Amino acid sequence: MDTTIVIFGASGDLTWRKLIPALYNNALKGRLSSGTRILGVARRDYSQESFRERLRTGVQNFSPETYDEQAWAQFAQRIAYFRDDLMAQETYAALSKALEELDGGKAQRIFYMATAPSLYIPIVQALGACGLPDQAPSRVVVEKPFGHDLESAQRLSQVLHQVFDESQIYRIDHYMGKEDGAEHLVLPLCQRHL
Repeated sequence: MDTTIVIFGASGDLTWRKLIPALYNNALKGRLSSGTRILGVARRDYSQESFRERLRTGVQNFSPETYDEQAWAQFAQRIAYFRDDLMAQETYAALSKALEELDGGKAQRIFYMATAPSLYIPIVQALGACGLPDQAPSRVVVEKPFGHDLESAQRLSQVLHQVFDESQIYRIDHYMGKEDGAEHLVLPLCQRHL
């Protein structure tokens, strides 16, 4: 099954340093299907090309031993950019249309929270309100911290469970893979069939 990875906060450091280099390296190793796409979502005013160029510099800087211009050019064709305000409800209706154009609703979707933790709950609630997780088999990835205390962690868990089943929720710490790279953390999400 094809996969669309939607990265919220795609203009940030986590995407630049970790996520895209990991996905690029998985693609080089043949671990991503040819139908895997990446849709970056953020507020910054990037064109499709300037967004890809920024991500290219991340792969060059953080995975120089595997960077290859031709391989990057092929990988970059999988990447698209969607600019909008993550806090605006109308963003998610427009995002739904963009995803439909990108994958036709025929791909599993992974919603990756690469944002400030304060945005996790509003994004998940907005995804649920517009029914995005119900349009296609979906998963959500939440980076630590999972709240700042027990009460906030429980609240985050409660909101996640209002929109996703537990089997659809991945809570990860990308620093666990820091020594060996983050490839192994991203791969199971892309390979598992829903």
